[in-house]
Amino acid sequence: MPVSFEDFRSTLPHAPARDAWGLVLTDAEAQQVAADEQASRAWYDYFLATTATAPTAPAAAAPLGGHELPVAAAPGFAAAPPPAPVAAPWAPTPAESPERKSRVGLWVTLGIVGALLLIAAIVTVFAFATARHWTKIDVPEKPETFHSEEYETGKYLVADDGVSPCAVDQDWTDCIGLMEAEYAGACAGVDLIPASADLCAQHRTEIDRMIAEDADGMYVASLGDFGHLTRTPETATRQVSNDDAEAAVTHEAVCYLGFLGECE
Repeated sequence: MPVSFEDFRSTLPHAPARDAWGLVLTDAEAQQVAADEQASRAWYDYFLATTATAPTAPAAAAPLGGHELPVAAAPGFAAAPPPAPVAAPWAPTPAESPERKSRVGLWVTLGIVGALLLIAAIVTVFAFATARHWTKIDVPEKPETFHSEEYETGKYLVADDGVSPCAVDQDWTDCIGLMEAEYAGACAGVDLIPASADLCAQHRTEIDRMIAEDADGMYVASLGDFGHLTRTPETATRQVSNDDAEAAVTHEAVCYLGFLGECE
């Protein structure tokens, strides 16, 4: 009675049964074939083809793993692998193994990560190369303010009150002395404004005239228009700084790619 496919497949990993059937397979190959139904079917078909042409012999039970498995005693079986027309046993190729697939997945992941890092590096270099530097004002400049103040110009004003320092019937020489005193106290030795300089010049001319006319026994007959002179400093107004100017507070800002960093 021929061996069933299920018995053939379950017995295939056992070397004594393979030797009895004339199947040239290593233990590792037999394990791979038994694990794959398609490969097991190909070897089973080959087994049936070889046993159909070989002389029959009584079946013997071979103890394997504590139970008897049917084997076909075929003394005339060839010990060579299946001929070319018969389907050869199948084994997983390296590309189809889980380890190879894992390595391929790892390289794909590394390739993607490398590409992303390269893109990030290019963008970073471009951002620094095209960065725009500008001055940002944190606190605006505070302009200087001023206030008005009066000051002395260094020149003097001279005023004539029109009241003569002399008196009627006064000695002429004494009147000249009073006129000289008024002139000396208001006009001499100072810088006068133009109008005051003209006024003092008129007094000087009058005094010189009186000196020229002086003689013994002369008295003042009438009072003229020349009076007492008063001198005051000239003042003016000017704008003085409050010294409160403050420079603007700024810092150098950088804008990357038009939107990163500090952009206007």
